Amino acid sequence: MLAARSPEADAVTYGEVPVAGGTVPIWMAGEGAPVILLHGWTLDHRMWTPQIAALADKHLLVMPDRRGCGRSTAPPDLAREAEDVIAIADFLGFDRFALVGLSRGAVVALDTARRHGSRITGLVVSGAPLPALVEREEVIDLDRYRQLAEAGDMAAFRAEWAAHPLMQAHTPEARALAAAMLADYDGRDLLASAEAPGFPREALAMLAMPVLALAGEHDTPWRRACAATLAAAAPRARHIAIPQAGHLANADNPAAFNAAVAHFLQPKASA
Repeated sequence: MLAARSPEADAVTYGEVPVAGGTVPIWMAGEGAPVILLHGWTLDHRMWTPQIAALADKHLLVMPDRRGCGRSTAPPDLAREAEDVIAIADFLGFDRFALVGLSRGAVVALDTARRHGSRITGLVVSGAPLPALVEREEVIDLDRYRQLAEAGDMAAFRAEWAAHPLMQAHTPEARALAAAMLADYDGRDLLASAEAPGFPREALAMLAMPVLALAGEHDTPWRRACAATLAAAAPRARHIAIPQAGHLANADNPAAFNAAVAHFLQPKASA
Protein backbone atom coordinates (compact mmCIF):
# COMPACT_ATOMS: atom_id res chain seq x y z
CA MET A 1 0.00 0.00 0.00
CA LEU A 2 1.30 3.46 -0.92
CA ALA A 3 0.33 7.10 -1.29
CA ALA A 4 -1.13 7.86 2.16
CA ARG A 5 0.16 11.18 3.49
CA SER A 6 2.25 11.13 6.61
CA PRO A 7 0.80 13.13 9.48
CA GLU A 8 4.31 14.40 10.22
CA ALA A 9 5.15 16.42 7.08
CA ASP A 10 3.61 17.10 3.71
CA ALA A 11 6.94 16.25 2.04
CA VAL A 12 6.90 12.73 3.49
CA THR A 13 4.76 9.91 2.11
CA TYR A 14 3.76 6.70 3.87
CA GLY A 15 3.42 3.10 2.77
CA GLU A 16 3.26 -0.43 4.16
CA VAL A 17 5.31 -3.34 2.89
CA PRO A 18 4.17 -6.94 3.46
CA VAL A 19 6.84 -9.11 5.07
CA ALA A 20 6.85 -12.46 6.85
CA GLY A 21 4.36 -12.29 9.71
CA GLY A 22 3.00 -8.81 9.10
CA THR A 23 3.88 -5.45 7.61
CA VAL A 24 6.72 -2.95 7.85
CA PRO A 25 5.65 0.69 7.50
CA ILE A 26 7.87 3.01 5.48
CA TRP A 27 8.13 6.78 5.26
CA MET A 28 9.62 8.25 2.06
CA ALA A 29 11.00 11.66 1.17
CA GLY A 30 12.87 13.17 -1.76
CA GLU A 31 13.82 12.03 -5.24
CA GLY A 32 16.92 10.49 -6.75
CA ALA A 33 19.12 7.53 -5.94
CA PRO A 34 17.40 5.33 -3.32
CA VAL A 35 18.68 5.10 0.25
CA ILE A 36 17.12 2.91 2.96
CA LEU A 37 17.79 4.14 6.51
CA LEU A 38 17.57 1.74 9.48
CA HIS A 39 17.03 3.06 13.00
CA GLY A 40 18.55 1.84 16.26
CA TRP A 41 17.14 0.02 19.27
CA THR A 42 14.23 1.65 21.18
CA LEU A 43 13.97 4.18 18.34
CA ASP A 44 11.91 4.37 15.13
CA HIS A 45 11.87 6.02 11.71
CA ARG A 46 11.72 9.47 13.31
CA MET A 47 15.39 9.29 14.22
CA TRP A 48 16.17 10.24 10.61
CA THR A 49 14.20 13.51 10.72
CA PRO A 50 17.46 15.53 10.91
CA GLN A 51 18.58 13.97 7.62
CA ILE A 52 15.55 14.68 5.45
CA ALA A 53 16.14 18.30 4.46
CA ALA A 54 19.84 17.75 3.75
CA LEU A 55 19.66 14.49 1.79
CA ALA A 56 16.25 14.42 0.11
CA ASP A 57 17.27 16.84 -2.63
CA LYS A 58 19.38 14.17 -4.35
CA HIS A 59 18.12 10.92 -2.82
CA LEU A 60 14.89 9.06 -2.30
CA LEU A 61 15.01 8.35 1.43
CA VAL A 62 13.10 5.32 2.70
CA MET A 63 12.76 5.14 6.48
CA PRO A 64 11.04 2.03 7.88
CA ASP A 65 9.96 1.17 11.38
CA ARG A 66 11.96 -2.03 11.72
CA ARG A 67 10.33 -5.33 12.61
CA GLY A 68 9.05 -5.24 16.20
CA CYS A 69 9.40 -1.46 16.40
CA GLY A 70 7.15 1.55 16.01
CA ARG A 71 4.08 0.85 13.87
CA SER A 72 5.46 -2.37 12.40
CA THR A 73 3.12 -5.34 12.80
CA ALA A 74 5.83 -7.89 11.88
CA PRO A 75 7.04 -9.77 14.97
CA PRO A 76 10.57 -9.10 16.26
CA ASP A 77 13.18 -11.30 14.57
CA LEU A 78 16.66 -9.99 13.81
CA ALA A 79 17.36 -12.97 11.56
CA ARG A 80 14.56 -11.87 9.20
CA GLU A 81 15.40 -8.20 8.97
CA ALA A 82 17.81 -8.44 6.05
CA GLU A 83 15.02 -10.04 4.05
CA ASP A 84 12.71 -7.22 5.14
CA VAL A 85 15.14 -4.72 3.62
CA ILE A 86 15.10 -6.65 0.34
CA ALA A 87 11.30 -6.82 0.50
CA ILE A 88 11.17 -3.03 0.82
CA ALA A 89 13.56 -2.60 -2.12
CA ASP A 90 11.59 -5.03 -4.28
CA PHE A 91 8.29 -3.43 -3.32
CA LEU A 92 9.58 -0.02 -4.44
CA GLY A 93 11.29 -1.39 -7.55
CA PHE A 94 14.88 -0.72 -6.45
CA ASP A 95 17.38 -2.90 -8.29
CA ARG A 96 20.24 -1.36 -6.33
CA PHE A 97 20.23 1.01 -3.37
CA ALA A 98 22.36 2.43 -0.58
CA LEU A 99 21.94 1.51 3.07
CA VAL A 100 22.41 3.64 6.18
CA GLY A 101 22.09 2.12 9.66
CA LEU A 102 22.74 3.26 13.21
CA SER A 103 23.52 0.91 16.11
CA ARG A 104 21.25 -2.14 15.81
CA GLY A 105 20.11 -0.75 12.47
CA ALA A 106 23.77 -0.89 11.45
CA VAL A 107 23.78 -4.60 12.33
CA VAL A 108 20.83 -5.15 9.99
CA ALA A 109 22.53 -3.07 7.29
CA LEU A 110 25.71 -5.14 7.56
CA ASP A 111 23.74 -8.39 7.46
CA THR A 112 21.91 -7.20 4.35
CA ALA A 113 25.16 -6.20 2.68
CA ARG A 114 26.76 -9.52 3.51
CA ARG A 115 23.83 -11.54 2.15
CA HIS A 116 22.78 -9.32 -0.75
CA GLY A 117 25.92 -7.41 -1.63
CA SER A 118 25.15 -7.14 -5.35
CA ARG A 119 22.13 -4.97 -4.49
CA ILE A 120 24.04 -2.44 -2.37
CA THR A 121 25.66 0.63 -3.94
CA GLY A 122 27.08 1.93 -0.68
CA LEU A 123 26.91 1.11 3.03
CA VAL A 124 26.97 3.61 5.90
CA VAL A 125 27.11 2.24 9.44
CA SER A 126 27.21 4.44 12.53
CA GLY A 127 27.93 3.18 16.03
CA ALA A 128 27.82 -0.47 14.95
CA PRO A 129 28.31 -3.10 17.69
CA LEU A 130 30.84 -5.67 16.46
CA PRO A 131 31.71 -8.05 19.32
CA ALA A 132 33.21 -10.62 16.95
CA LEU A 133 35.68 -7.98 15.77
CA VAL A 134 36.51 -6.05 18.94
CA GLU A 135 36.32 -7.45 22.48
CA ARG A 136 33.25 -5.95 24.09
CA GLU A 137 33.80 -3.44 26.88
CA GLU A 138 30.38 -1.81 26.86
CA VAL A 139 27.64 -3.12 29.16
CA ILE A 140 23.95 -3.34 28.19
CA ASP A 141 22.01 -5.26 30.84
CA LEU A 142 19.46 -6.88 28.56
CA ASP A 143 18.44 -9.39 31.25
CA ARG A 144 17.50 -6.55 33.58
CA TYR A 145 15.63 -4.72 30.81
CA ARG A 146 13.84 -7.90 29.81
CA GLN A 147 12.69 -8.47 33.38
CA LEU A 148 11.25 -4.96 33.51
CA ALA A 149 9.43 -5.50 30.21
CA GLU A 150 8.04 -8.84 31.36
CA ALA A 151 6.79 -7.17 34.53
CA GLY A 152 5.13 -4.46 32.44
CA ASP A 153 7.24 -1.78 34.13
CA MET A 154 8.17 0.14 31.02
CA ALA A 155 8.43 3.39 32.99
CA ALA A 156 11.33 1.96 34.97
CA PHE A 157 12.90 0.57 31.83
CA ARG A 158 12.68 3.91 30.04
CA ALA A 159 14.19 5.72 33.02
CA GLU A 160 17.11 3.30 33.25
CA TRP A 161 17.77 3.14 29.51
CA ALA A 162 17.55 6.93 29.16
CA ALA A 163 20.45 7.15 31.62
CA HIS A 164 22.66 4.75 29.62
CA PRO A 165 25.68 6.28 27.84
CA LEU A 166 24.31 5.23 24.46
CA MET A 167 21.24 7.42 24.96
CA GLN A 168 23.06 10.56 26.03
CA ALA A 169 22.28 13.25 23.46
CA HIS A 170 24.33 16.43 23.23
CA THR A 171 21.86 19.06 22.04
CA PRO A 172 18.35 20.02 23.20
CA GLU A 173 16.94 19.00 19.81
CA ALA A 174 18.58 15.57 19.94
CA ARG A 175 17.44 15.02 23.52
CA ALA A 176 13.86 15.90 22.63
CA LEU A 177 13.88 13.57 19.61
CA ALA A 178 15.35 10.66 21.58
CA ALA A 179 12.89 11.18 24.44
CA ALA A 180 9.89 11.24 22.09
CA MET A 181 10.87 7.94 20.49
CA LEU A 182 11.74 6.25 23.79
CA ALA A 183 8.35 7.30 25.19
CA ASP A 184 6.67 5.29 22.42
CA TYR A 185 8.90 2.22 22.67
CA ASP A 186 6.82 -0.70 23.98
CA GLY A 187 9.45 -3.40 24.57
CA ARG A 188 8.02 -6.00 22.16
CA ASP A 189 11.45 -7.08 21.03
CA LEU A 190 12.61 -7.61 24.62
CA LEU A 191 9.92 -10.26 25.02
CA ALA A 192 11.14 -12.21 21.97
CA SER A 193 14.30 -14.29 21.71
CA ALA A 194 16.80 -12.62 19.42
CA GLU A 195 20.35 -13.40 18.42
CA ALA A 196 22.17 -10.67 16.55
CA PRO A 197 24.11 -11.71 13.45
CA GLY A 198 27.86 -11.91 13.98
CA PHE A 199 30.46 -10.38 11.70
CA PRO A 200 33.91 -11.93 11.98
CA ARG A 201 36.76 -10.21 10.16
CA GLU A 202 36.55 -12.71 7.29
CA ALA A 203 32.92 -11.75 6.61
CA LEU A 204 33.69 -8.03 6.63
CA ALA A 205 36.63 -8.59 4.31
CA MET A 206 34.15 -9.91 1.73
CA LEU A 207 32.11 -6.68 1.58
CA ALA A 208 32.77 -5.49 -1.96
CA MET A 209 30.78 -2.24 -1.84
CA PRO A 210 32.09 1.10 -0.53
CA VAL A 211 31.64 1.32 3.24
CA LEU A 212 31.59 4.39 5.50
CA ALA A 213 32.14 3.55 9.17
CA LEU A 214 31.01 6.36 11.48
CA ALA A 215 30.97 6.98 15.22
CA GLY A 216 30.44 10.10 17.26
CA GLU A 217 33.56 11.37 18.96
CA HIS A 218 31.72 11.03 22.29
CA ASP A 219 30.29 7.56 21.56
CA THR A 220 31.47 4.81 23.90
CA PRO A 221 35.13 3.81 23.45
CA TRP A 222 34.03 0.36 22.28
CA ARG A 223 31.75 1.70 19.53
CA ARG A 224 34.51 4.03 18.36
CA ALA A 225 36.93 1.10 18.26
CA CYS A 226 34.41 -0.98 16.31
CA ALA A 227 34.07 1.75 13.66
CA ALA A 228 37.82 2.09 13.23
CA THR A 229 38.32 -1.66 13.06
CA LEU A 230 35.50 -2.10 10.56
CA ALA A 231 37.13 0.49 8.32
CA ALA A 232 40.37 -1.49 8.47
CA ALA A 233 38.65 -4.82 7.79
CA ALA A 234 36.43 -3.98 4.79
CA PRO A 235 38.43 -3.52 1.58
CA ARG A 236 36.68 -0.34 0.37
CA ALA A 237 35.96 1.27 3.73
CA ARG A 238 36.75 4.63 5.23
CA HIS A 239 36.29 5.90 8.78
CA ILE A 240 35.05 9.27 10.03
CA ALA A 241 34.48 10.44 13.61
CA ILE A 242 31.55 12.85 13.86
CA PRO A 243 32.64 15.76 16.06
CA GLN A 244 30.57 16.99 19.00
CA ALA A 245 28.37 13.89 18.82
CA GLY A 246 27.65 10.83 20.90
CA HIS A 247 26.09 7.53 19.88
CA LEU A 248 23.12 9.32 18.29
CA ALA A 249 25.53 11.12 15.98
CA ASN A 250 22.95 11.85 13.29
CA ALA A 251 20.87 13.86 15.78
CA ASP A 252 23.70 15.36 17.85
CA ASN A 253 25.51 16.89 14.89
CA PRO A 254 23.29 16.65 11.80
CA ALA A 255 25.42 19.07 9.79
CA ALA A 256 28.58 16.96 10.07
CA PHE A 257 26.74 13.65 9.78
CA ASN A 258 24.79 14.76 6.71
CA ALA A 259 27.87 16.21 5.04
CA ALA A 260 29.77 12.95 5.52
CA VAL A 261 26.92 10.81 4.22
CA ALA A 262 26.14 13.12 1.29
CA HIS A 263 29.78 13.19 0.21
CA PHE A 264 30.03 9.41 0.49
CA LEU A 265 26.85 8.79 -1.49
CA GLN A 266 27.40 11.47 -4.12
CA PRO A 267 29.50 9.34 -6.53
CA LYS A 268 26.65 6.82 -6.52
CA ALA A 269 23.88 9.34 -7.20
CA SER A 270 23.43 7.98 -10.75
CA ALA A 271 23.45 4.31 -9.73
